[in-house]
Amino acid sequence: MRNKMNKHGADKLISVYWFAILFIVAAAIVYMVFIFYGEPYDVRELEANTLTNQVAGCLSEAGYLKPNLFNNEEFKENFLETCDINLDVEDVYGWKEQGQYYLEINFYDFGTYPNSQSLFEISEGNLNLKSDCDIDNKNFPFCLEREFYVIDGEDNRYVVSILSIVRKTEKNVQ
Repeated sequence: MRNKMNKHGADKLISVYWFAILFIVAAAIVYMVFIFYGEPYDVRELEANTLTNQVAGCLSEAGYLKPNLFNNEEFKENFLETCDINLDVEDVYGWKEQGQYYLEINFYDFGTYPNSQSLFEISEGNLNLKSDCDIDNKNFPFCLEREFYVIDGEDNRYVVSILSIVRKTEKNVQ
């Protein structure tokens, strides 16, 4: 009889520890979820990289400038459609009225770069964002400038400079 009593007492003691362990595990899971989803991620750098890569892929292929792009006014006018780039944003925080992206592409002569004037320029988006690129603060737009070299069909060499700016500070920075 005494053995049976000790067994029931031990079962009650184990069940208390079992519930304590369950509570600790549940609290740890809730804490990890809160930490993971508690603050928004700042994905502006990823967006700027993606935008830059999309532009570079549209302009060149395997190091060569795609034909009929350089000094082509029709390409310049329809750049976003030709490159399948969409700068529209969701209608949050009044973003539709003020553009959240700016894109600037400059072509330079390889031989005289960086001391030369741009031979050809394409710009799209909110130009006002460009003035905030010199400020290094998370509450200002993220600016990314990349350069690459291309050769056209006549073996002329160019430096292509792409400036991508993403604002979206209200959603990504808190």
